Amino acid sequence: MPSTLLLRVSLATALTAISVAASAQSQPAANPARPGMQAVGDTVADRPSTVYRFETHKLDSVDGKRHYRIQIAVPQTPAPAGGNPVLYMLDGNAALEALTDADLQALGKAAVTPVLVAVGYDVATRVNVTSRAYDYTPPSSGNGASAPNPVVRGREGGGADIFLDFIRTQVKPLVRRQAAIDPAREYLWGHSYGGLFTLHVLFTQPDAFARYIVGDPSAWWNDGVLVDEWKRFDATRAAGKRVAVLVGTKPRDPARPMPATLASNTQAVPRSAAGDMAEGLRAGGAHASYEVFPQFGHGEMLRASLERALEIAAKP
Repeated sequence: MPSTLLLRVSLATALTAISVAASAQSQPAANPARPGMQAVGDTVADRPSTVYRFETHKLDSVDGKRHYRIQIAVPQTPAPAGGNPVLYMLDGNAALEALTDADLQALGKAAVTPVLVAVGYDVATRVNVTSRAYDYTPPSSGNGASAPNPVVRGREGGGADIFLDFIRTQVKPLVRRQAAIDPAREYLWGHSYGGLFTLHVLFTQPDAFARYIVGDPSAWWNDGVLVDEWKRFDATRAAGKRVAVLVGTKPRDPARPMPATLASNTQAVPRSAAGDMAEGLRAGGAHASYEVFPQFGHGEMLRASLERALEIAAKP
């Protein structure tokens, strides 16, 4: 009897273990953080550098709804007589996370060492998706009149002009107090929505920056409002400016279906739109380049376009 009882207990234990294991396998894995919502850990701004000194400043939007973290990397070496070039990096938290110590060392050995300005949000994540959707996207307009702010994929947009004013009136003066800047070499870099913002600035207030670097712009946003801006833009207003447009063409992973709203807008605004814009800018007299990266998808282009932006900003 004892041996029979022991056998029954062992069998029951084994069956319970199998049941638990099967149940665990049937449970879906924990959802990973949505794009942009991953926590940012240690970055180059948190480590000692022989090339740069980093400083952090916190600013708020005029209406108090958005809170920014501006991190400035100032070269350790004295600035040349005309000042250093400066690279303004949108999605500043994600940009700093993407930068490596090797990147900084390379910039220290370059012909010129640019000041780096990471314009991010005062959050622990790569971006603040709500604030970013508002700040980086153009306002709507109809028949020349202002229209209600657009809502795309559940988030209010349309604050790009307010955000540009914030950069011009608060961020740029702050940077110029901290570092010697050459105004003729002020670069604006942005990826995705940041690329959308960068082109919006170029097409509406081209003299806001001297030079523009555009990474995989979300030209599809709000039924292609950026394309409408481009059609209205007199390309000769960008004559002489340097504009680099960088686009990833790696096919989307079929395991990640495209949201319906994004799919319909992408069909209406093909990826070739950015190339057409670059070609039109060249025809208008800009020093515009268009480069495709077939090995990289949209998300990967943040690092790829930022790496190219560093190379461009470090040229004489």
